[in-house]
Amino acid sequence: MAIQNYSRIYDYISDYQRLLYDFYSKHAVAFQVTYYNYDVPNIIWDNDQLYGGSYETTGDLSGKVWNKILLLPVYFMEEISTAFDGQDIGYIKEGRTTFVIPNTYGITPYPGDFVKFDQSFLRPTDDIYPVFRIEGVEIHPNTDFRQWKLSAQVYQSKTTNHIDKKITNIYSFVEYDKTIHTLADAQFLTRMLIKNESLRLKLNDFFDQNSGFYFVT
Repeated sequence: MAIQNYSRIYDYISDYQRLLYDFYSKHAVAFQVTYYNYDVPNIIWDNDQLYGGSYETTGDLSGKVWNKILLLPVYFMEEISTAFDGQDIGYIKEGRTTFVIPNTYGITPYPGDFVKFDQSFLRPTDDIYPVFRIEGVEIHPNTDFRQWKLSAQVYQSKTTNHIDKKITNIYSFVEYDKTIHTLADAQFLTRMLIKNESLRLKLNDFFDQNSGFYFVT
């Protein structure tokens, strides 16, 4: 019996994987946050021995620095738990939550990163919402296509003003190409998109629906 080679019209497994980890990570319902990602190459560690670390997390004695990423979309946010914890300073309200970042953004999350769920420029005078610190990072699944599931907890008694003093670079997520760019490049791309939209609207005025041509007078 002869066996004839053939090709499938659809590669179902690859198509499903691409849909789940590529398409959904760019087009699913997202929540835009300000994310502070460790700038690992520029971090100054106190020493390289066990238990060696910075005296402070965000103060003047800390060698830790972060990259600030604006308008970063995150997915699958869970409800924030508000359990109270009795400590020597009194009752602490520990807000905890989890969310997902796809690896298509090209960043690697670390425990010690920070996230601000409410954009500060939306509340210039009454920004009362807390900063969350990343406490755990899980990889789902352990393949080339992966999602970063992050668990976060309220960072007590600190605001973005403390973290912004330790920023080395500022980036922004651009929705047009679903990519993280430097702030200067993001501003340039935004201006280009605005000009292209203005040009498109002006060209519509020269279009003749009867002939299907553009007439310039």
